[in-house]
Amino acid sequence: MNVSTRRLQRPARKSYQNRLRGLEAQKTEAENLQIVQLVRSMRLSPHELSAMLSGGGIPGMEAAPGYPAEPADHDTEEMEDTENE
Repeated sequence: MNVSTRRLQRPARKSYQNRLRGLEAQKTEAENLQIVQLVRSMRLSPHELSAMLSGGGIPGMEAAPGYPAEPADHDTEEMEDTENE
């Protein structure tokens, strides 16, 4: 490639990079909106939402059948040992 061809490609590359950044921002915004709508549809109190996000489930509700009520305690040292094998 000669120098003039490279000079022509730079603005096009910048334009595509800017467009990509804009599209990524739109995607993130759409994902965030979906999350907000989902949480609002659950109609949880701030206390219930906090409990759910901390992994404790929703107070007063049972876990779905086949789903453990309490998260299993995993020994992280055992997991690290198996990853290194």
